[in-house]
Amino acid sequence: MEKRKLVTYGLLSGVLVLAAWAASAMPRQRGSNLPTHDPIVTDVKNPPPIVQVPKVAPRVELVFALDTTGSMSGLIDGAKRKIWSMAQFIAQGNPKPDVRIGLVAYRDVGDAYVTRFYDLSDDLDAVFERLSSFEAGGGGDTPEHVSKALYEAVYNTSWTKDQTALKQIYLVGDAPPHTDYADGFNYVKIAKHAHDLGIHINTIRCGSDPETAVVWNQIANQASGEYASIDQSGGVRIAATPYDGQLQKLNAALVGTAMGYGSGRGEVARKVAAATAMPASAAADRAGFYGVKGGAVGGEGDLVNDYAAGKTKASSVKEADLPVEMQAMDESKRETFLRAKVTERNKIQAQINGIARQRGEWLKNNAAAKPDSFDAKVEGALKKQAKSIGLAL
Repeated sequence: MEKRKLVTYGLLSGVLVLAAWAASAMPRQRGSNLPTHDPIVTDVKNPPPIVQVPKVAPRVELVFALDTTGSMSGLIDGAKRKIWSMAQFIAQGNPKPDVRIGLVAYRDVGDAYVTRFYDLSDDLDAVFERLSSFEAGGGGDTPEHVSKALYEAVYNTSWTKDQTALKQIYLVGDAPPHTDYADGFNYVKIAKHAHDLGIHINTIRCGSDPETAVVWNQIANQASGEYASIDQSGGVRIAATPYDGQLQKLNAALVGTAMGYGSGRGEVARKVAAATAMPASAAADRAGFYGVKGGAVGGEGDLVNDYAAGKTKASSVKEADLPVEMQAMDESKRETFLRAKVTERNKIQAQINGIARQRGEWLKNNAAAKPDSFDAKVEGALKKQAKSIGLAL
């Protein structure tokens, strides 16, 4: 028995010696990452799913607070002619932003109105319509109710609540504010609070009144804005380009693809009529804006736009609510008709974008905006302040 044990121990010893010798004889690999101790084994669990958070487009919100007294007729006319150009300038930003514009018209106590307020809207056809209703009148004395206009712009506007948007007010006028009214409106306090709310107040003085310059600088400094002084007329220059005629026709073709339905039928028809009646330069700017933004008219009620966005189907719209030309079609033909309209619109927008780029290059080389004009000052402040939200203009 003892002899058998000795043999077994001898065999085991021999095996161990051979194993040790083989291990020492094996070539070692460089950079071996083998652990020098026993690894700790834990339960392996599936990692949590990766949630893709959609990127939110930057938002640009502007409120134009415009003095609409009699001396401001030139500026108001210039603003009407350049609103689409400025909108197109913003829409071409990188990354592509959402744009909302509001308006405040202001005069003084005793005039036809003190203020007229229009909240922010991404329906720029409606914004253009409201701006077109502004007429210069009243005034006669130097101070105007500037503080009431600023109050409307800062506190009545539906600003985006967080700091992800660029929020701007453009105060444009040629007269200082009343400081003798006991109505509680104080432009200094309003400007300071605007700064706390993340709102830039950019001031543009029209003309050469020195008191206006002092106050406009004060307001801009309090609200992290830019001060500018321009000619009384606004200095806006409209340059005809070789591409305006083409873009005017394409603008008409684009709005021709809009089809009002339901309760929005009348509003869409009104916007189509206004867009097709625009002068060539404004129509070219409008076409350029919608070429970048997409769609054909602002606001709601365009069946082609809602169909393309997946908001509705032809089958889900009551026959009486459909455009007249679609009411006699069966469901299959309605779907085919709408698909064709979407294809037509996309083709027109591609044409617009190509020609608009050529027009932009032509303007850059031949007729850049005057550096002291209303639109140039607005675009300058936009370009500078847009960097705060990571937007390149």
